Amino acid sequence: MKRNKIKLTIPNDLIYLPVVLNAVRNMAEIMGFEQEDILQLEGGTEEAIANVIKYAFEDDEDATFDMIVEMHQLGLNIIIKEKGIPFDPTLVHKYSKETLKKDLEQKGLGTYLMKQFLDDVSFHNLGQEGKETCLFKHLNNKQIQDLISKEEMEVVESEKDQERLPKGSVKFIVRRMKPEEAVEVSKCAYSSYGYTYINENIYYPDRVRELNKTDTLISYVAVTDTDEIIAHNALEREGDSMVPEKGVAFTKPKYRGQGCLRQLSITLMEEAKKRHFTGVFSKGITTHAYSQSNLIKFGFRACAVHISFGKERIYKGIDQQIKQRESVIIMFHFINPPLRHVLYVPSHHIEMIKLIYDNLGVEPEFRSAGNYVELPVEKANTMLKTNLKSMTAHITINQYGLNVVEDVRKNLKSLCQQRLETIYLHLSLNDKYTAWLTHEFEKLGFFFSGIIPGDKGNDELILQYLNNYVIDYDRIMIASEVGRKMMEYIRKRDPNQ
Repeated sequence: MKRNKIKLTIPNDLIYLPVVLNAVRNMAEIMGFEQEDILQLEGGTEEAIANVIKYAFEDDEDATFDMIVEMHQLGLNIIIKEKGIPFDPTLVHKYSKETLKKDLEQKGLGTYLMKQFLDDVSFHNLGQEGKETCLFKHLNNKQIQDLISKEEMEVVESEKDQERLPKGSVKFIVRRMKPEEAVEVSKCAYSSYGYTYINENIYYPDRVRELNKTDTLISYVAVTDTDEIIAHNALEREGDSMVPEKGVAFTKPKYRGQGCLRQLSITLMEEAKKRHFTGVFSKGITTHAYSQSNLIKFGFRACAVHISFGKERIYKGIDQQIKQRESVIIMFHFINPPLRHVLYVPSHHIEMIKLIYDNLGVEPEFRSAGNYVELPVEKANTMLKTNLKSMTAHITINQYGLNVVEDVRKNLKSLCQQRLETIYLHLSLNDKYTAWLTHEFEKLGFFFSGIIPGDKGNDELILQYLNNYVIDYDRIMIASEVGRKMMEYIRKRDPNQ
């Protein structure tokens, strides 16, 4: 689909709301949204526009702001840009149905409703360019159970508890998924995980099909000689990133142990080499060490541990009498390391970070940041994204500015008030200010998580914050020696310990 879009310049007056909502409705109708979804799009947009007009400008101020409505391959993207008072919608009070009964004007209701009506809501601080509210609504909202008959769904349901077939008893081939097989891939995901898999797009066949068209998702499947899809694995990309994630891996229960995921992994790594990717990363589960051991066989090495990454999950055949939030180990495999790899590392983490890069098999140039230089007077450029399903948030500093530590502190306070469990802070290792300011962020309660290599040497230092949540580190299973050293390093720096 072409990235068709329109741009409106809107006066800061609620009288223009009908014009705005009419534009959103017309774009949604062109794309083929159903009436219920259009109403939700209008509701979410109305709350976002009203928030900007109400909080971003003085009552008597004569100003304008912009709204971009863009057709995306998966739905409708709405971006609201303004340069008014530094309003951050995440700093309003947490919505409560109980207090709403007492105060119909309660702050926080608008943001709450946006997140109920829309699939993704994020807020970006653009520094001198002001602020940006991004709204997204999926076009294809029919899950697998909406697209197949009740009888077919019962068959898929029954597959979840089938006994494994003898090892080596099933012949299969591995190839790229065909567009018409998206439904079968979604069925396979459901029979493997139910509805617990973190990437919910896999349960929407139309999304799987569209993402593969643009290679945002590069899906490979294991297929039997009777054309049954029995396993899936993919490379996931953000935009045109040259560092995809190897994930979305699952096998129908009765076919586990046949070597499907091993052969899929071989094929995906060959695909990554053909596309000249910088490298590939993957997330290993720490409830058990099986997935990590398989990644190690393919050259993946530990580079970060995300403590309390997602909600607790049940794994068949594994004793989980005491459950806690899932932690994951980030593992990376370089394919085409950058020729120029200059990093500015906080001095108090230099030895651990050097150990991680040695383990990854690359030798970046570690430069001294020198004497501290005052921050630019411009406002920091930060991006905030939340995931209510995993109860996590990510704060990314795209550009440092005079207010950066205070900006992070305010966002952290707000996210904790919203009861998000874990907040991750992404800092560029290519920026001298990361070396100077990491200690300031750690004073806020953040602690070391690791590093994640990026495209063209744009690597990140990751810090993490646990919101009054205590992890039992003894129950985290790590397969590699370096991974265990890194986890112990993290444990000693976790203020909750």
